[in-house]
Amino acid sequence: MSETRKRSNETSGNTATFLLTKQADYLPDGHRVKVVVVGSGYTGVAVAIAILFKRLASELIIIDSNEELAKAEAEDLSHAAAFLGNPKIVGTKDYSSARDAAVCIITAGIRQEKGQSSTSVLEPNLDIFKVVVPNVCKFAPNSILLVLTNPVDILSYAAMKLSGFPPNRVIGLGTFLDSCRFQYFIAQKLGLSANSVQALIIGENGPTSVPVWSAVAVMGMKLKDINKEIGMRSDPEAWGEIHNKVVECNDDLISRKGYCNWGVGICASEIVDAIVRNTCVCITVSTFVKGCRHGLEKDVFMSLPCVVGRNGVQSYIRHLYTEEEQESTTKSCRSIYEAQKPILDKLE
Repeated sequence: MSETRKRSNETSGNTATFLLTKQADYLPDGHRVKVVVVGSGYTGVAVAIAILFKRLASELIIIDSNEELAKAEAEDLSHAAAFLGNPKIVGTKDYSSARDAAVCIITAGIRQEKGQSSTSVLEPNLDIFKVVVPNVCKFAPNSILLVLTNPVDILSYAAMKLSGFPPNRVIGLGTFLDSCRFQYFIAQKLGLSANSVQALIIGENGPTSVPVWSAVAVMGMKLKDINKEIGMRSDPEAWGEIHNKVVECNDDLISRKGYCNWGVGICASEIVDAIVRNTCVCITVSTFVKGCRHGLEKDVFMSLPCVVGRNGVQSYIRHLYTEEEQESTTKSCRSIYEAQKPILDKLE
């Protein structure tokens, strides 16, 4: 009896020592990947879940000025950590938690309402960026910034200016989700799987975005070789309506559910995947474009087909656009710059 009591006393104070025969000496883990999500709203949570399900982060930090909300979301996710690769998930308002992050994703900002243009939330969201971006970059100076907040093209430009990062290390979600929607609707019309269709939308993330009909293909077969008028007003099959549907997607979803977040979250996780695993995937994201490159002598962020890897945007894809597509891209670029002009003096 006394022997049993003695053994019980030995183990009660340190269960881990009894359970594990010998604990290994601590070695710093150089392969741990920290990802930061700024903003714990609908979009921030969707991004966090998508990243965790893809097991891209060994440490996920959710930062929000509403610390209790950030902690609650982190704890809720942590309860299922056993099925997510056992990552460390933290909710906080302390920006120092972003220290040494590989990727910082900014979702914080005022959400658009139905019928509201993205530029209508530019001023309040810029004020938020003036706080968020310098604080994140102070502790994660070698990270890649991924901007999801609208208007995404203009705020990506603002993030580059406020961070002092080289252009390749600031990426906007841009038309990536638009391209996915374009691909999906084309596939629906053809009765195919979406991943069988190659399709892209470039330019502004908004009404002046440019569908590149000359590049739409299925297994290398360009649809324009079958239907010369595809995407044009004279097209008897009215393929151009698909682009209108893409442009109206956000308003449609906002009117039906109040917000749109899952598509954004999944697309963001694909970009994080490209950075963390250096996949060099080719996608349409918002990137810095020097004046004259697309017919406008102004510097803006806009979406182009880019190669994304560990260094962020590693290169652009040179595409043989039609004359109409080039003209539309210049108009799209001008639209971004005109909306951006009122805030330029606030970024100096």
